[in-house]
Amino acid sequence: MSKFPQVRILHISDIHFGSDHFCQHSGSGANAGIPKLWELIANDLGSTDWKEFIWANQSDYDEPTRLILVVSGDLAHTADPKEFQSAYELIQNLIKNPILGTKVTLQDVFVVPGNHDVVFNQSDPEHRFIPYCNFYNKLFREISEVRPFVLAEDADKLTQVRAFPNDRLLVAEINSSYYVEKDTFDESRGQVDYRAIASLRRGLEQVASETPESKEWLKVAVVHHHPVLLPSFIDADRDIDAILNAGSLLTLLREHGFQLVLHGHKHFPQVFSYDPDPAWTAPNEPTPRPQLIVAGGAAGSKTLPQAGLRSNTYNLITIKWNPGALQSRVQIVTRGLNRWGPGSDLAPDQWNWRTLRVYDRVMSPYESLPLPGQSRRIDFPDPPDALEAGRKKEYERLKCNMPVVEVLPSLMPGQGYEARAWIVRHPGHKNYPREVLWSAGPKFKRQISSADASSNFCVSFHYWGPMQIQAELIFEDRAETTYLYARLPDAITRR
Repeated sequence: MSKFPQVRILHISDIHFGSDHFCQHSGSGANAGIPKLWELIANDLGSTDWKEFIWANQSDYDEPTRLILVVSGDLAHTADPKEFQSAYELIQNLIKNPILGTKVTLQDVFVVPGNHDVVFNQSDPEHRFIPYCNFYNKLFREISEVRPFVLAEDADKLTQVRAFPNDRLLVAEINSSYYVEKDTFDESRGQVDYRAIASLRRGLEQVASETPESKEWLKVAVVHHHPVLLPSFIDADRDIDAILNAGSLLTLLREHGFQLVLHGHKHFPQVFSYDPDPAWTAPNEPTPRPQLIVAGGAAGSKTLPQAGLRSNTYNLITIKWNPGALQSRVQIVTRGLNRWGPGSDLAPDQWNWRTLRVYDRVMSPYESLPLPGQSRRIDFPDPPDALEAGRKKEYERLKCNMPVVEVLPSLMPGQGYEARAWIVRHPGHKNYPREVLWSAGPKFKRQISSADASSNFCVSFHYWGPMQIQAELIFEDRAETTYLYARLPDAITRR
């Protein structure tokens, strides 16, 4: 098993089966020829576009990397049982065949209710949650021994912690829609009350007590409403609808080392880090861990913000966590469905997926560089000495083509770090190499990078231990060899 836990996440949100769902005729016409949403997503996941992402397809690697399906709310539009039946069929059809080379089971599925998933004209939570809990219990009935039924009167129990020791993974499902009710402050606003926060705390503490090594796990939280209010999330025609008590919720998640928070609700896909660090924090307190918050957009809703950029979306995510360096790397690929052509809608057979954004973030509460220590400073010799002559000669030897290396967590399953090496041209360079031969020892294939293929000759090596990299710069008239060292990052506090 890899030293660093890694997981892949298919993140879908705001499907809105019913009158707001786009995979149906907008009027009274027939639906023949309109694909179902699960077909669109499954076909896209089977496309060759994913070949460029080394972590995506499990069949390419022997190291098993779990893939989970996360649905962050608003499966239905009016909480009608027929809408939930469509949601049930979507999930069942998505997992009936392997996804990117991985068999996905019901134990890999995580769902939370959205504000459209409750009967919001009912004043009693028990009545508001009857359709959703019926859907939930039907979906997970085959694994009810590990996912017990949740009755509508116990809808607060939809906030729960699920631990997977074999994968070193913990997922918290959080119900932010418990108080959603028409003509109240909570009509569209999210709320996680202090009872739910206390229950979540007990669940997390129980896992920590029973499994002390869980402090080194990957931890993902799923909630429908946005926990942090961004300017782009503010609608002029509605009240502020972020999660009430979000500060307490995020503090709890941070205390227990959650690296990732997934949500929906705003139909606006974006990614941002949440890492406030108050200046009055005590010096001996640990540096807060940053959390990456991912808004899922809308997979199935017709209602999309920013008409000029509109697109139904889903995310495919991978995250790897190095507990020793307290460092994670997250890559999020947001795919958008193009349904509009110049001046008119496209016919369903013309719909096509494209990659809207690829977010690649390295997250850590610590710096990975040491602070400079005390040193003696002496004047530069005049005239320059042999040491300076040697420095200049090295520039000349390499014709001012200087190899450099950066280290970041590897997204390749089974590997720890990626050493990315390339050539930087120092000002005044004479000419470029024709090729660069990169070598990192007998455990790695050598790589030859040509000027035609890459102007900076960039390559990467995925590895577990520190290593020396050799670069042979091949010019038209000669070849010159130099060396770089790829380190293993440590967690270095700055307090």
